[in-house]
Amino acid sequence: MNVLLVTVDSLRYDRVNERVMPFTRSFADDSLEFTQCVANGPSTPASFPSIHASRHFASIDGLGLPAGGRDIVTLAERLRDAGFATSGYTDNHFTSGSYHFDRGFDTMHDASGSAEAGKLKQFVQSNLDKEGVLFKTIERVYTQVDAMWSTTVGNESEYERAASLNRRALDWIDEREEGEDWFVWLHYMDVHHPYEAPEEYQRQFLGEPVGVADCRRLSRKGTHHPEEVTDEEWELIRNLYDAECAYVDDQFESFMGELDQRGVVDDTTICFTADHGELVGEHGNAGHPAEFWEGTVRVPFILSGVDETGTVEGQIRLLDTAPTLTDAVGLEIPPEWNGESALDVARGTVESREFAFGGVGRQIDYKRCYVRRSDGWKLLRHADDGEFCFDITETPDERPEDDRSGDGVPEYDELSAVLDKHMQEMADLRSGVGGVDEGEEMVEEHLRELGYLE
Repeated sequence: MNVLLVTVDSLRYDRVNERVMPFTRSFADDSLEFTQCVANGPSTPASFPSIHASRHFASIDGLGLPAGGRDIVTLAERLRDAGFATSGYTDNHFTSGSYHFDRGFDTMHDASGSAEAGKLKQFVQSNLDKEGVLFKTIERVYTQVDAMWSTTVGNESEYERAASLNRRALDWIDEREEGEDWFVWLHYMDVHHPYEAPEEYQRQFLGEPVGVADCRRLSRKGTHHPEEVTDEEWELIRNLYDAECAYVDDQFESFMGELDQRGVVDDTTICFTADHGELVGEHGNAGHPAEFWEGTVRVPFILSGVDETGTVEGQIRLLDTAPTLTDAVGLEIPPEWNGESALDVARGTVESREFAFGGVGRQIDYKRCYVRRSDGWKLLRHADDGEFCFDITETPDERPEDDRSGDGVPEYDELSAVLDKHMQEMADLRSGVGGVDEGEEMVEEHLRELGYLE
């Protein structure tokens, strides 16, 4: 049995619909879909330890994974040790070998760190971003240079397109010997800001397509200066985001068609999910800031190639990804993993995962974290921005007037105690378990490239 894991950076749950992503919607309808899957972090660095190693981000001191050791086991390592050939394809620094996400992969294609053009771009960005005041005055020049860089090197987008990653993965699959089980991980970056889908996809949602320079200028405005974004610009941001989602939908369909032509779909367990969601104007923001609104933490989670089909409403977490895929192919789940198989929820063995937790980095002493209970009650800690408590079943928009943190409701007290206990457990776990030091220069460069830093 083969395993395919497709992760789409920044894909919201609600975009898997007939209007924006019709193929993925149809794929979900014919598969096992979990409608209440939540991410264990609102960003790639915070989320991917949960996907690949079934570990909470806050349980590791630093970014990424440790270089090795028995305390942490990756999905690729588990499958490789069981005899699977393994390969991964990404264009995101934070999911690359630089942060030890290549553990267990026989082949890892990392488009983010190898090209000379990428090094040139890093140089331009680091030199233009030395002083905040100066940078703000030359932001227009920056976006023009950024677009010029893409044009000069022949790239039509910020990241290597899904179509290219598909081809690389298919070439690798074609090299496998008959009967050899394989594990492929594809990480599509297209939906991540800046949203610069090919013109044919923009035309599905816009009257006229937007050029690369304007897409990037608008993206930087939305993520770094959202208070300056007009209503018309918010609508444009949403349409550009939808265009990228539509592009990914076509590329996922194309990949599935290629697998079908090769006659391997029926022998493959497929998981389609996202590392986190995205804000497109909600809460006055764009992108995925270090906040835990439903738009940033609720993600699609679809399984195909398992015995079960239908819709599952019980809560699961991205932390359950590796255990679920391991369970799906009949392998024992490593005891080092914090998550559990989502198939238990689908089978009715348990109703749901009662609590889901998430957090972001140590630079703010892990004071940004959240807990979401399976019935929809949710506590968000946004450090200096305060705490928020919502019943998202009753008030899904999470508006300020819906906040129950100061109302004396018993749910707030329970969630607060549960989250305190969890964060103490994470502190105990990360003692002696180190990833990449957040103070290293390359981390700052990578954060800036992805738009987390200005």
